[in-house]
Amino acid sequence: MNIGTLAVSRHVTRDYGQLRCAGRFNNAINFLTEKDHLLTLHRAGHGLSPMGWQIGSGDFDRVLQRLPVAGCGRFSLEGLTLGTITIGLQGKRRNLALSERAEVPMQPLTGVLLPVTAPCGLFGPLGHIVARPLNPELTTLSRCFSRWLQGDEVDWRSVLGKGPGLTPSNDDTLLGMLLIAYLDNRVEVAALQPFFKRTAALGELTSRVSAHYLHYAEQGIFSTPLHGLAQGLSMPERLSSAIDEVLRLGHFSGADTLLGVWLGVIAINALY
Repeated sequence: MNIGTLAVSRHVTRDYGQLRCAGRFNNAINFLTEKDHLLTLHRAGHGLSPMGWQIGSGDFDRVLQRLPVAGCGRFSLEGLTLGTITIGLQGKRRNLALSERAEVPMQPLTGVLLPVTAPCGLFGPLGHIVARPLNPELTTLSRCFSRWLQGDEVDWRSVLGKGPGLTPSNDDTLLGMLLIAYLDNRVEVAALQPFFKRTAALGELTSRVSAHYLHYAEQGIFSTPLHGLAQGLSMPERLSSAIDEVLRLGHFSGADTLLGVWLGVIAINALY
């Protein structure tokens, strides 16, 4: 069976060779290359990650059904070979580096988040967090982010990997902070210390999947739903729908990412 991609991230690894399946889900299938680089197949309609290839929903179902039990395959310049399935490179190559820039105030973001009942992985419903003073752990996280914004090197080892999920909650929160740092035009990330400069290899502190997302986020490269959120933060009339899209990411990931965005907005507006 031959399948063509609908869209491909231009940031996908070129570590060609053998692949092994690292996880099968309803809307994504994760593979690891021989050097443990992540490549993800996404179902159309559920976003595209920096590590991703997107295929049609029906094609995705067929891959999920026919993928060899061992989950082995081969990755080449021409595409993926998974048993009797060949997935060829077609469609648009997406540059997922964030180019959007805007000054992001506290409102309307806070107002839109207040009624959100979706739970964060560690701290309960997002709207409750927004409505109350920050707890000690979130206060510390916010202060560390503020220090980084002011030019300090921050060691994130005590933060990474905490919380439930394939991408742990605190990791998603850091991802949201990085998104707002790259988005807000008062912040020049290129002039700051690399976000994880003082942190050990990410793969030793959290899941492989999360480490890949954070590696790209440190460079200002984000999945398409987060690009939509950045546009919503720049154009308030789109904010509610963009937040709804992010909240569909995983069980906790969307709310945890939005928590990071909100904490980042607080820190940036306190400094500028």
